[in-house]
Amino acid sequence: MFLAQLGFAGHAHAQAAITMRARVGYDGAYRLAEWFPVVVDIANDGPDVRATLEWRLPGRLDEQVFQRLVDLPRGSRKRVSLNVYTPGFVRNGQLRLLDGSTELLTQDVKLDAIDESVFLIGVASSDPALLNSLSSVQIGNFTSAHISHLAPADIPDSVASMRGLDAIFLHNIDTAALLPSQREALALWTSLGGQLVVSGGPGGQATAAGLGDLLPVRTVGDLAQGSLAPLAALAENAGATLPASTTLSRAEPQPGAEQLPPGSGLLFRQPYGAGFATFTSFDIAALRAWEGEGALWSNVLRQLAPATPGTGAHLSQFSLLDRGVLKLPSLSLPSPWALLLFILAYVLVLGPLNYIVLRRMGRLELAWITVPVVVLVFTAGLYVVGTLLRGGNAQYNQLAIVESSEGQARGHATSFIGFFSPRRENYTLAFPATTQVSSGPNQQFLNAQFEPVVVDEAGAPSVQLLADISSVTTFVAESLVDLPVQVQSSLTAGANGLSGELRNTGQVALDDAVIVRGDTFARLGTLAPGAAAQIANGSLEPNFPNGLGLSQSGVFDRQSMINLLFDRDMLQFGNPNTPASGPDTNSVYLLGWVSQPVLPANVDGQASEQNSLTLYVVRLNS
Repeated sequence: MFLAQLGFAGHAHAQAAITMRARVGYDGAYRLAEWFPVVVDIANDGPDVRATLEWRLPGRLDEQVFQRLVDLPRGSRKRVSLNVYTPGFVRNGQLRLLDGSTELLTQDVKLDAIDESVFLIGVASSDPALLNSLSSVQIGNFTSAHISHLAPADIPDSVASMRGLDAIFLHNIDTAALLPSQREALALWTSLGGQLVVSGGPGGQATAAGLGDLLPVRTVGDLAQGSLAPLAALAENAGATLPASTTLSRAEPQPGAEQLPPGSGLLFRQPYGAGFATFTSFDIAALRAWEGEGALWSNVLRQLAPATPGTGAHLSQFSLLDRGVLKLPSLSLPSPWALLLFILAYVLVLGPLNYIVLRRMGRLELAWITVPVVVLVFTAGLYVVGTLLRGGNAQYNQLAIVESSEGQARGHATSFIGFFSPRRENYTLAFPATTQVSSGPNQQFLNAQFEPVVVDEAGAPSVQLLADISSVTTFVAESLVDLPVQVQSSLTAGANGLSGELRNTGQVALDDAVIVRGDTFARLGTLAPGAAAQIANGSLEPNFPNGLGLSQSGVFDRQSMINLLFDRDMLQFGNPNTPASGPDTNSVYLLGWVSQPVLPANVDGQASEQNSLTLYVVRLNS
């Protein structure tokens, strides 16, 4: 009893000595069915504690729980980041700091769910009220806009957690002080369809310092005085009052950068992959009192629809492996003829054959022994055959989609993983650091049971699961990956379609490679490293994706996968607000297959073999 009291007193002292402050999502907002960041500052002025930071949704037993291990020695001050995910609409989340099973601290946080009909803008600025007027503007077909203010430290360091934002404004912050992972995420997020706006003016050099080639300008130089009057025409409000003179950053545009309005030197915009990067030579805060501010940005920002099939499938809340793409022999049912022959043999042996043998022996009274024996023999035989059919080993299956743009060294991978277990057993699956893992859609309706996703101090997640007999447990893993696929294209669009050349400059061969533009495509076949393919005018075929006619590859049905990924109706079934994910008609994409995994398989601490197939979707510079 005395020891128990000492333990309770120790925990009470630890609770009093630890403080926790959390910032969740994008200034409290999160995008439905998307990852969002949770940033927690923890201070410990008490005894050493090896704690677990846990994120959960109170009262939602069907939602994934996320945990992060954190070591808190006496006097420590730590900032801990945790990327979390929920597919549904929630109002509240809960953070708990645990020492084993003992709760040290609890903090409830309010959440503001943002659906796909709202244009979500993140603003990282020293000005806490910057661009608040944009909440009343309409951009494209979005019903409204939402402004979320972010501290520089709260800018997500992963594409998956940044993907919920449609546009990001950077103003009067030092981007050179951002983490390398934050800058890399900004670049890849933009290339996959994000819109980045960087402010110039007095703080322009610091704001542009860490962004390099991402900007549409080469250099941001000294300051000069200039007029903002040309912006009135861009805002379609020529009579609006603008400052007669303001401080501008001298900027040298990149080749091909667009000036808005033309020749004004005020806004520079350039495509970056599927997205846009914009630099303003003026301080965007100078437009605060201008009545045309909202109209200007509603004309500069766009509603983009890049081809992001992996992201679209995840947003639509279905797993490719649950829709007939995975063809495991272990899950195949015996043929009806085999079942019929088995039943016929069972009936014949149990009835006529048993009777004939016993009658010839003159021992019909032994039937009470032979009948149970026959039943046991057939039952044992059926069990043995079933065991042989499903195999004795667990199977790890990974189907991945990697999205990138021509010239990028890294891409964003969405891996749909199916883990088959022939028996009821516990497993631990581990993933590389910075991978974001969640249970598969509708996982609560399966027999497999998920424990929390636990992220260690190095950022590597692991999942424990209790798999049922002959079950496939699915989950989704997202990560940044190095691209073994590199291409160089010189394609031009004409009245008769596309023409030009595409060369594989990467390290691996692409199987069943195709060029896709809208609902048309050109077959390239197998494209070996160093090989080039010519696309001639008139070579595009109609009816993408159904007209591809792809064959099965191992345990994966390629054609079924392509149909699911680019079927707009299917992708919008799970979430009616999800934008169509098929290739936009103004862009050209390369699709190719590689029978290599993007993530290693680690089961119970050991490297494991896996069935794998990866589809690369590369937006071409055409």
